Amino acid sequence: MLLYDSKIKLKLLLLTLMISIAFGANSEELPLRLQVALISKIIAMEHNLAQKKEVTIYVLNAPKVFDILKDDVGFKIGNSILSRLDFGKVLPEVKYDVLYIGSYTQEASAVKYAEKTRTLSLYPIINGMQKIGSLGLGIKSGKPMFLLDLEQSESEGLHWNSKILKIAQLK
Repeated sequence: MLLYDSKIKLKLLLLTLMISIAFGANSEELPLRLQVALISKIIAMEHNLAQKKEVTIYVLNAPKVFDILKDDVGFKIGNSILSRLDFGKVLPEVKYDVLYIGSYTQEASAVKYAEKTRTLSLYPIINGMQKIGSLGLGIKSGKPMFLLDLEQSESEGLHWNSKILKIAQLK
């Protein structure tokens, strides 16, 4: 009986390992500095944000992304100036133009916030993410990739430039 239990545990462990490898092979997390650089390009590809003089970004539970982005406050991001950048471990009570979702445990509530406030929701493609935001950032086959959810984008009131449709993988 003990040998039987060990075999079952070994099979479950191997199955878990194979699933983890399979998900990891599909996409990897994009380096944070590259994510921040791409955020500027993404903002310019969304019609509403591209027309704004100033944009605001809230970074939810991703302190390293916040640390990199804070140097951009007051400077051009997309076609606009990044006028406000805030960080928190809970969702904000006020509206921001962009919400960077850094925690998979808060992804569902963050997306509800984005829908309610008509905010662009960005997230890194990492293990655990349900990929329910508007735009995911990751790496596939060694190249940066965007995972664009048009239905979620519509829920957030976003209108994408056709250029992003050519480079993004649609969900």
